[in-house]
Amino acid sequence: MKILYLTRKYPPMKGGMEKINFYLSLHLGKLANLELIFWDKSQKWLPFFLCYFLVKSSYILLAKKIDIIHLGDGLLSPLGLILKKLFHVPVVVTIHGLDITWRFWLYQFLIPWCLARLDRIICRSAYTGKECLQRRIPEEKVVIISGGIEAGEFYLGEEKGEIRRILSKQLKIDLQNKEILLSVGRLVERKGFHLFVGKVFPEVLGRRKNSIYLIVGEGQLRSRIQRDIEKNGLVGKIFLLAEVKNQTLKMLYNASDLLIMPNIPVEGDIEGLGFVALEANSAALPVIASRLEGITGAVEDGRNGFLIEPYDIQGFINVIITLLEDDRMKEKIGRSAREYILENYSCEKIAGKYYQEFKKVIKKVQN
Repeated sequence: MKILYLTRKYPPMKGGMEKINFYLSLHLGKLANLELIFWDKSQKWLPFFLCYFLVKSSYILLAKKIDIIHLGDGLLSPLGLILKKLFHVPVVVTIHGLDITWRFWLYQFLIPWCLARLDRIICRSAYTGKECLQRRIPEEKVVIISGGIEAGEFYLGEEKGEIRRILSKQLKIDLQNKEILLSVGRLVERKGFHLFVGKVFPEVLGRRKNSIYLIVGEGQLRSRIQRDIEKNGLVGKIFLLAEVKNQTLKMLYNASDLLIMPNIPVEGDIEGLGFVALEANSAALPVIASRLEGITGAVEDGRNGFLIEPYDIQGFINVIITLLEDDRMKEKIGRSAREYILENYSCEKIAGKYYQEFKKVIKKVQN
């Protein structure tokens, strides 16, 4: 099989889509002959790189026999439709979340219309699949395959104490003998970090004096969250770490006690899967998350973490306190979480599912 893989989200740019495209292309390349065209720069150059994709793709399709085209996200679907019509090659696209729900009338007209005319729509979660169906994309074209995780990418398997000692020196934060709550993601409304800072963590801190909260990420709510930290007297207890290097993030996953995902619903801005939950779980870190959208496809309640209804302040408090008070239960959930990831979300298994889906599409087109 010969695959042409197009993606506008690729390392060294950071983000869940970038990681998914990197590892999926890497492992598909082990199963088939893969031609990769990627963009790893700012998205503000969108018109330029779409033209670049069209020219380079056309050259490859003319020079080589390509069996199938894979698009890294829904925004590329118009390009995929053009290539499909010009070269009569089947096209498959992965849908992540915002690339199907972005609220702009022209986008909502054009992208679903193009997607409906492609050969297969692979959605990262059942919730994302539902969003596709609501936009009249044929049900028989929609398949659910999640993103994948490298088993060893975030797992250190070392003593927390040593990791914390190194991190304390690196971040200039005393992490020794602390109960560390961690959140990772963009500082935007739907992540709910501002709600956790203002309503949940002060209550946790009142009962667990040694707890601290680390937030890794940048975004438009940074100044608002910083004001709330200062207003509530939480300086020295909550730390905004901005973006960190991959090695630092790995250590944070392994040094922390719980990953917190307090997402709230925001119209037009959904959580496609909750890839951070998979990263944390792969490091044996339990997740406490909102029962919302694609997160429910990443967190199985009681298996690799716990799901709480959005805005349920007391629900978050109760589960966090319960786990912080019971090290044995916390460690059991952590071990179960890593096993869960290895069983269901390894990159090799996910790439294998894509490969089998590609075979089905090619066979159907040939018949």
